[in-house]
Amino acid sequence: MKKVDLYYDLVDRAAMIYHRSLKTDYLDSLLLAACGIIHEDYDSRLDDEDIKEMENICREIYSTEFLNEEVRLASQLLIAKAFKHIGYSLDLMTPDAVNYLIAAAVCHRFRNKKISILDTALGTGNLLQAICNRMDVDPDLFGIEYDWRLAQLARALANLQGNAIIIYYQDALRDLIEKVDLIIGDLDGYDVADDLVLGSKLYGKGVRYFPYLVIDARLRNLKKNGVFIYVVDNDFFSHPGAPVFREEIKKKATFLGVVTLPQSMFHQQHGGKSIFIGTNALKKNHQTIIMTINDTEKNTLAAAVDNIVRLVDMF
Repeated sequence: MKKVDLYYDLVDRAAMIYHRSLKTDYLDSLLLAACGIIHEDYDSRLDDEDIKEMENICREIYSTEFLNEEVRLASQLLIAKAFKHIGYSLDLMTPDAVNYLIAAAVCHRFRNKKISILDTALGTGNLLQAICNRMDVDPDLFGIEYDWRLAQLARALANLQGNAIIIYYQDALRDLIEKVDLIIGDLDGYDVADDLVLGSKLYGKGVRYFPYLVIDARLRNLKKNGVFIYVVDNDFFSHPGAPVFREEIKKKATFLGVVTLPQSMFHQQHGGKSIFIGTNALKKNHQTIIMTINDTEKNTLAAAVDNIVRLVDMF
């Protein structure tokens, strides 16, 4: 953790230079600082003293060996500070215990393989980077994000970790040409508008719940025997249109299992979330497996990882 704290302190110092000198909010200041660190090129509006301090910060960062995961963990703290400063909800960040569970399942399923991954709800890219940093072979990374500032932040933080990423700045329900081995996403539970122009059978049948629509839409972006892993609200199957969603999806995919996460991972006002795992390989007579993780103790999470690994081994 010393390296995590050091990296946080260095980048925070750099961000505060921009915040103090240019009067930008902390998120924009963090973006400017990250760009300066990546390219060693500093905003011309900074005075000589600020540029000298930036040079000293960059020198220390590049003379110290930081693991990608140390950079990611430090970045989480920086993002939390930025979100608090501009009033973004911290719920936009997937809890790290969830990142750990999903990364463990992915790394087991695709060990020693070169794969491509699409995060259909990229946000700051934290979940995607957590997976990437644990894989044996560097994957090709893609993300979809409609919030311009989050997209820029995701790109900057990926670059700080040395992980290349292609980001599509668009709505998650719009068409995408990429074909990938794995699709992930921490999906917000809400209903979309009634006046969208979507080439979707589900939407045409009156389904408006965003997770149903995006899971269906992204199936066309999976390669043969592809996998999808989503984080969804616990009431996922209780929304209007659920029967239509089930009927349509079973023609194209198999739900392998649902893992209910501990309530302690989320705010008390939140109804809780689950990990939803499936494949576009059609499996006859498969019964969806339901698991529950009761707490976040180390031994419990380790057992949960074992169960999830067995689940993704089913195809």
